[in-house]
Amino acid sequence: MDTFNGNNFNLDVDLFSLVLIPHIEASIRYKIKEYITSIHQQYGCTITKSKAYIGCKRAFEIVYGDWDKSFTSLPVYMAALQHFNPGTVVEWKLEWSAGIPKNIFRYVFWAFKPAINGFVHCHLVISIDSTHVCEQYDIKLLIVVAVDANGQIFPLAFAICANECQETGTLFLNYLKQHAVKQRSCICLISDRHGGILSSIEHLPEWQEPYAYHYYCVRHLKANFQKKYPNKDLHDLMRMAATDHQECKFRRRVESIR
Repeated sequence: MDTFNGNNFNLDVDLFSLVLIPHIEASIRYKIKEYITSIHQQYGCTITKSKAYIGCKRAFEIVYGDWDKSFTSLPVYMAALQHFNPGTVVEWKLEWSAGIPKNIFRYVFWAFKPAINGFVHCHLVISIDSTHVCEQYDIKLLIVVAVDANGQIFPLAFAICANECQETGTLFLNYLKQHAVKQRSCICLISDRHGGILSSIEHLPEWQEPYAYHYYCVRHLKANFQKKYPNKDLHDLMRMAATDHQECKFRRRVESIR
């Protein structure tokens, strides 16, 4: 069996991507090493990681579409959500730009009707977190979760934004209050206390005390604590203190940390 360095002209990226399509359809987390193995098993040659990456990217675009097509399909997807889930709320922010024939996407917020209805039965605790969408566009996915009466996570609302700043934070909190939280007060709001969220809260009286109380997410608090105090025993004490439900136990943990 011959081994090539990935420069076999008969094995171009288009042919390579066709081999990978069934694997991409089965799992989007198919690894580069597994791509290379699949090609080796089918054609008896070894390709480079760079060629495997290009072929994987091509196969992914064939199955799921590219970034531009995904954004173009977003309004259709949101319309389908509202059609098949009556009462689902979707809020957009688009911008015009000179010389560009289409709207520029900036922000979309959505909350499913069953989640909106179910929140009235949840505890007055909501958590906001975000994650980067790391590829062609620097955007973020925001999610709000509540805690139901059984202590389980309850997805409440979502948003995709071009960046995380005061403007997007204000939009997000306004829509969250308007469509999901509504008249409920004394909400405990947990987040990583990102600058965009903090500055938004400062300009929104309905998210300030006594209507809402803002606290650190334990996960982010623990991460910050670990950076400053690289000691495992302290980390364990801090985690136990942050999750204690009794004040006396909490004070004992804090004293032990001190």
